[in-house]
Amino acid sequence: MSTPPFLPSVLSFWESEGFDPSGKSFLLGVSGGADSVALLELFVREVAPRWGASVAAVHVNHRLRPDAAMDQLLVEELCADRGVPLRVETLDPSARRSGQSVEMWAREQRYAAFARASARLGAGTILTAHHRDDAVETFYLRLWRGTGLAGLAGIPFRRADGVTRPLLPVDRAALRAWLRALGTPWREDASNADARIARNWVRHKWLPPLRAADPRLDEKVFRITRSVAALLPAWERWVEAEHPVEAVVEFGGIPAAWLRAGMEVEALKNCLPALGVAAPAPELTAELLRQAAGATSKIQVRVDESTVLVEKRGILVRSHSVFRRKT
Repeated sequence: MSTPPFLPSVLSFWESEGFDPSGKSFLLGVSGGADSVALLELFVREVAPRWGASVAAVHVNHRLRPDAAMDQLLVEELCADRGVPLRVETLDPSARRSGQSVEMWAREQRYAAFARASARLGAGTILTAHHRDDAVETFYLRLWRGTGLAGLAGIPFRRADGVTRPLLPVDRAALRAWLRALGTPWREDASNADARIARNWVRHKWLPPLRAADPRLDEKVFRITRSVAALLPAWERWVEAEHPVEAVVEFGGIPAAWLRAGMEVEALKNCLPALGVAAPAPELTAELLRQAAGATSKIQVRVDESTVLVEKRGILVRSHSVFRRKT
């Protein structure tokens, strides 16, 4: 069985998303895990010969696990056997910023490495192997942490920077079953079993009983995420109209009245860069909205060691004078 049983559903999904691989150049992110190896096999066996697409790959060695070199070796062998150009990007974990989680650092650095590899290989669209299980896990993870409408859209098929997820409608089990039928090896990341990591807790503790109670759970949740994703463009236009960034610039900050009136988290995230907070963490936005909803007389939240967002005369502004360390 060389053709994957899930190919018809994938092609239907691609058509609905306006994804046409004909004659395109793709850079595949290949970690060595089952999902990314399935992505490699799909594009080498099906997409390249059928649609005349060209395929290259990038492997990011995060150097976070003792067996990372074995992951890299497998990817090198798979790509060499299939004649796929490969770029290996090796990261330095010691460069991680103080206080930044390992997961966040790895994610940021991985996408930066993808962009570098794409430029060096002259590849086009970057593809990652996110699938339906990932989308469902993301939905519940964001719901658990508290999210707005954009969070309920799960994983987008196509990111703002063009990174695309062609396997999004396929479940993890189907990908692995196809690899077993092909006899293609992959590597297991032992850290994926660590339930102390939030996503793994959702995967191994939260979802199994829900899936046992409703075998169609993933199908239903995925349908919800796609419906929400379709609404997002109109929602974002409304958010911008209700809380324009131009007004934040004019006021010199975010009106506290917006926050106390139940400002949506997406609107807040859209406005915070005007205060110099380019990538607001979920914890920051959650704390701002929590204080705004409570009885706190003045909103005041730390951004980093020397900077806070503080309410002054009814406007949330960036300040460098509060929480400054004494010398």
